[in-house]
Amino acid sequence: MVLVLTLVVLTFGLVSGFPPLLRLFYILTLALAGGSLWAWLNLRHLSVQIERRTPRVHVGQDIEERITVHNNSFLPKPWLEVTDLTDIPGHHAGQVVSLPGRGFRSWRTRTQARRRGVYSLGPLRVASGDPYGVFRLERFFHDPEQVIVLPSVVPLHRFLAPSSELPGDGQLRLRSHQLSPHVASVREYAPGDSLNRIHWPSTVRMQQLMVKEFDLGLSSDVWVVLDMEATAHAYEEVESTEETAVTAAASIASYFLGQGIPLGFTATTRDMPILPPERTSLQQGRILDLLAVAKADGTLSLAQALPKLDAWLTRQTTLVIVTPSSQESWVQVLGGVGQRGIRTASVLVDAASFGGAGRTLSLVPALLGLGSTPYVLEKGANIADALDRPVLAQWDPSGAGGAIGARR
Repeated sequence: MVLVLTLVVLTFGLVSGFPPLLRLFYILTLALAGGSLWAWLNLRHLSVQIERRTPRVHVGQDIEERITVHNNSFLPKPWLEVTDLTDIPGHHAGQVVSLPGRGFRSWRTRTQARRRGVYSLGPLRVASGDPYGVFRLERFFHDPEQVIVLPSVVPLHRFLAPSSELPGDGQLRLRSHQLSPHVASVREYAPGDSLNRIHWPSTVRMQQLMVKEFDLGLSSDVWVVLDMEATAHAYEEVESTEETAVTAAASIASYFLGQGIPLGFTATTRDMPILPPERTSLQQGRILDLLAVAKADGTLSLAQALPKLDAWLTRQTTLVIVTPSSQESWVQVLGGVGQRGIRTASVLVDAASFGGAGRTLSLVPALLGLGSTPYVLEKGANIADALDRPVLAQWDPSGAGGAIGARR
């Protein structure tokens, strides 16, 4: 408005030649120039510090940061708008501050992580303007920093999956990236290999650096398969089968790795990554990183995806399926897996309770008939309690009677 008024006064002053109008124009011009200088000076001689302590958090945990703005000039800065630019849902770290000469303001922000994913925090935008609201200038401080929101992991007291024929003492020797007493073979050195893996006799014989490869020794393993086919999942308001299934899969993986059992993992997303069995804490980190960005965008059904793991499944394997699918085709494939001596367990996320069309729980009788241990997860259920009590007897598919002596 001030700028428009200045132009109007100038126009009428030039047309009419009326001296007071020209003087008013000079006054308004000086006011605009002063306002522009005011806004510019407000953004000079500033320093900003940001302390972020949570680059990796789980859903439900807090993302914390402390922002400190210093005025390095003797001139006060009466109005600064400080905003942390981010794409984290629900994160608001803005403040309007006034700084005295040589003064500073510091505050802490805390936002609960609500959704899995990879987000960015920053840069920090500091804006100021003139008293007339004509000018608004901005400066940006610090580069964006990545924040990974991992899925929630529920501590499980137990998970009764059927063990393989020789628990902890299987006859299959599985290749591993981790150190173990069992050397499987040697290969050429690759950048990043640890020096303590070099096999010196082979190095001398081959006249090039050779490193040892290890296996897991005599051990059984567990595979967790998370069904992320797009058409299998259902959503209702803020809850979904996708988030429930991801939390269940992460919790089961954490449970077995906590017991030192080699665990392999895959999710039937669009690219279907496969993590071979390992028992280290690094494996849990890989699984959580995978699940942080996993989306229910898969195009393969569970029945189509399971055969891709055939090369990894042996009589020393326990296979755990986490799915909301109500298709009988994957149960038939699971029956074929069981005929090879592979023990199975199935975590059924009830799509109907989330507003889906399929009745996942109708598969319980068939799974019991195959000898697979079924679990049931309905909307709003306590995941730790649900995974502590498998269905061990006849199930009423109508849902009216639930399990008949089924859980313990």
